[in-house]
Amino acid sequence: MRYTHRLPELTFELGTIVFSPGIRAGLLSSSGLQPYLDHVLECHAATDFGIVSRAMRFDNVIAALMDTGQLTSRFFITPTICPPETVVIVSTHLDERTTTIRFASEQL
Repeated sequence: MRYTHRLPELTFELGTIVFSPGIRAGLLSSSGLQPYLDHVLECHAATDFGIVSRAMRFDNVIAALMDTGQLTSRFFITPTICPPETVVIVSTHLDERTTTIRFASEQL
């Protein structure tokens, strides 16, 4: 079930944005991927973590409050944007000051 209540004001820095190899390839082949990724990053930065479990949402809030650890968001992507991919994962590593964007099909 998607969380519908606004979270308290949580601020964190996205830092350096890093695209996975799959995302880089997708950007070259799909004109609709860049606007979608812009939207996903805006949601992530606004603490809309997309489709995540309650436990992951809790971990995200604690990490943002403590300014350490990792915040993870998951968003569905329509098949028309970048087939055959279905999920985009955004991870902000607060200690490293980086945000990585990858497809769920890509291993870390």
